[in-house]
Amino acid sequence: MKKFSTSEHLKKMDRKDWATAQSITTFGMSPKEKRAHKKRSWERFERIQSGETTLEDEEAVLLMQWRALNNLPKNQN
Repeated sequence: MKKFSTSEHLKKMDRKDWATAQSITTFGMSPKEKRAHKKRSWERFERIQSGETTLEDEEAVLLMQWRALNNLPKNQN
């Protein structure tokens, strides 16, 4: 049985899959928030697709930003 690889899946992921995921993520946001999120999201998509970064790196950045917004220390989840 082949082991599932998130990074391999993302390389195969197309724009339609990414857009679907983002529409779920932005549900309930204001139009201004959606535009800002969409821009950052597509920038992340392009970095991952080009190999400039990995999903894991991008998730780590997002988690650090979330923690900073919520004033949470690094070791607290």
